Amino acid sequence: MMEQGEFANYTDSFPAPRVTQDALPYWAGVKDGKLMFQRCPACGGAIFPPRSICPMCEAGATPVWELSKGAGSIYSFSVVHRPPSAVWRDHAPYTLGLVRLDEDWFLFAEIEGQPQEMKIDRRVQVCFPQRQVPLPVFRLVA
Repeated sequence: MMEQGEFANYTDSFPAPRVTQDALPYWAGVKDGKLMFQRCPACGGAIFPPRSICPMCEAGATPVWELSKGAGSIYSFSVVHRPPSAVWRDHAPYTLGLVRLDEDWFLFAEIEGQPQEMKIDRRVQVCFPQRQVPLPVFRLVA
């Protein structure tokens, strides 16, 4: 795992995320196969990306971390046929999309499945495949 503020070499390996201080618990969860998000104790709003204060209310409350069930639906997606670098060549075509989690927050991630199976509002479930860089990925639910 990279340290806070480090950047990856995108040509020789899959890109690693840029880790921020607020997101450290999120990335620790990903490493352990858990999908974490924040919730404001004052207004109850789900928060992602991670923040040190709630961006939705003026209470100034410190968000608390919650474990997501990882279930949601496809909100938007795009199928990538021309990969951005050589490391992605064997992976194409692949789908990237915005998933609306059942806890009412959004995550941009890869969605596994055939391009013709992708549909808006199709149900998905998070998984954590073994890869060079641990990232949450969604799979279509039958």
